[in-house]
Amino acid sequence: MLSEVLRRVKPSEDERRKVSEIVRKVINKALEKSKELHVEAEVEVEGSIAKDTWLSGDRDIDIFIKLPIKLGIEGLRTIGLEIAKAAAGENWVESYAEHPYVEAKIDGYRVDIVPCLKVDRPDVRLTAVDRTPFHTKYVLGKLDERAKDEVRLLKRFMKGIDVYGAELKVGGFSGYLVELLIIRYGSFLNVVKEASSWRERHVIDIEGYYSDPNQVLTLFKEPLVVIDPVDRRRNVAAALTAEKYCEFISACRAFLRKPSMKFFFPDGIRPLAFNEVISDLKRREASLLVLYSRCPKLPIEVLWGQLNRSLLGIRKLLENEGFNVLSCKAMSDESSYVALVYELDKMELNRTFIHKGPPVHMPEDEERFLLKYRDGKDVAAGPWIEGRRWVIMLFRKQTNVKQILLEKLFKASLGKYFADEFKRSGRIYVNEEVREVYDKHEDFKMSLTRFLRKKPLWMS
Repeated sequence: MLSEVLRRVKPSEDERRKVSEIVRKVINKALEKSKELHVEAEVEVEGSIAKDTWLSGDRDIDIFIKLPIKLGIEGLRTIGLEIAKAAAGENWVESYAEHPYVEAKIDGYRVDIVPCLKVDRPDVRLTAVDRTPFHTKYVLGKLDERAKDEVRLLKRFMKGIDVYGAELKVGGFSGYLVELLIIRYGSFLNVVKEASSWRERHVIDIEGYYSDPNQVLTLFKEPLVVIDPVDRRRNVAAALTAEKYCEFISACRAFLRKPSMKFFFPDGIRPLAFNEVISDLKRREASLLVLYSRCPKLPIEVLWGQLNRSLLGIRKLLENEGFNVLSCKAMSDESSYVALVYELDKMELNRTFIHKGPPVHMPEDEERFLLKYRDGKDVAAGPWIEGRRWVIMLFRKQTNVKQILLEKLFKASLGKYFADEFKRSGRIYVNEEVREVYDKHEDFKMSLTRFLRKKPLWMS
């Protein structure tokens, strides 16, 4: 089975030639522009292409422009960006991490052209990307041809179970992290066997920088800690969420119990018809809430940071108002729309609710509480003492989720850019109203189907 997976994921000679041709063109253009600007630059391919751990069908190429350290951060933002734009040709957009870089579309491939500083050691880096060439050198020194294929198997497994990718949209395993797991454990099967018994806050320190694992756990708080072999101060797994960490562990156990190609190449999901969406919600006596707007024009990582922050901020608002949020998810095709989706147990709250006051043994707080509520028009009953403290029954001003959000949405902890765009183009939909969005975007249709299904693909 694994040999068949490898046959399907290993790049063909035609793919390799195409990638090499693109890399050569971009590097030559970057060097020409560097010479024109009288800058001594080195231009190299990095990432999985440089390490030959990429998968057939991958369309991402990383090219780094290494500039003299004397240019500093400002030099990256000016000279570095100018060289990157010249190397990209015509079809490019400027993106931003710690400093600007260029995303280009070249012959069907996405090419990230990233200025960085040429530093002698990774611990003297000035930006996060300065250590990337050291990652490439380290991995190339550790992986032989067999091990590179083991990396491919593990990457494809992680893609199949939807835990691959360190970007905020996914919160999974980065390519470099996958390579380090193979370096540490030797093979795809060994990684799966080891991971099946991982516990909360597992530590991997390939170079043995720390003699005491407890010391590592005091420095890093993430679910999985993998010390970067080229920078002992960094956890390579810092972007990995607890959910993706646990999904990987469970999928590894399931694979060991019953290996299947479906872990690598899961069956596709048929999008639900909208009447099936409504039927499914009625079956489990739940309701659907969608906050929808146009997609803000932002770098991808900034966009997902905004969406994730807003998703949690609105969830907290809903829960504070008294709604039970069963699940929630941010969705976007990263170009035309964004949507924050919530599954609630109900759309209408009870007219009354219990509000807890101060303990009786706090006389000043007691006096303020009684003065405020003794004869208030919002009081349904009370106040009275329950246990050790005062409580009161109050009437809600609003009971409908849509009306509450219309009044209080912008008091929630939202990402600024999301909030600005929602003010311009945002709409709130509930239940049957969601059809308007559902019929508009195929991407949303698939995302909502998976959201309602909830079960991981590898469990099908």
